Amino acid sequence: MLAGGMSQRMGTDKAFIEVEGRWLVIRTLKALAGASQHLIVGGTDPRLAEAAAATGAQHVADRWPGEGPLGAVATALGLARHPVTVILPCDLPAISAEDVAVLVKAVREAPPSPAPSAAVFTDHRRHYLPLAIDTRSGTLAERLFESGQRAVASLLDEVAVADVPAPPSAVADVDSPEDL
Repeated sequence: MLAGGMSQRMGTDKAFIEVEGRWLVIRTLKALAGASQHLIVGGTDPRLAEAAAATGAQHVADRWPGEGPLGAVATALGLARHPVTVILPCDLPAISAEDVAVLVKAVREAPPSPAPSAAVFTDHRRHYLPLAIDTRSGTLAERLFESGQRAVASLLDEVAVADVPAPPSAVADVDSPEDL
């Protein structure tokens, strides 16, 4: 889970906005229920550690705070211990465990390839997050970041991507007060 963004359009840290009595970060972590490892990659706000503890997750600091999502993705992939890693932004209040499972399944069922694979949702456009990706992509993500790239799209340009039809709940993010 990525929870270290600037939340500029929202005007306050999105991770801690309450929706139906729960912080967005906790609501989104619930979509990972049943997964064997949960990480929250983010800043130093002590509430991230609280959210992690409340959901059985672990808070880790982004290696490159404030430098964009690719660094946070590289941080997560570098710490992951399983073949497929799911990357979720913290602002998806309605994503479900079933939505996450569809992405993981698409990566697991990808044709064998020397290149790592990934799966993203598409509707009228490709959504770069949420993302399920072959954990072997960590070195590539770090190399791209160190070369000056900051967008997750640059990583997906280098791997085999499966586009999965998007259920509206999986991609409905909260970027501004109007989105609430």
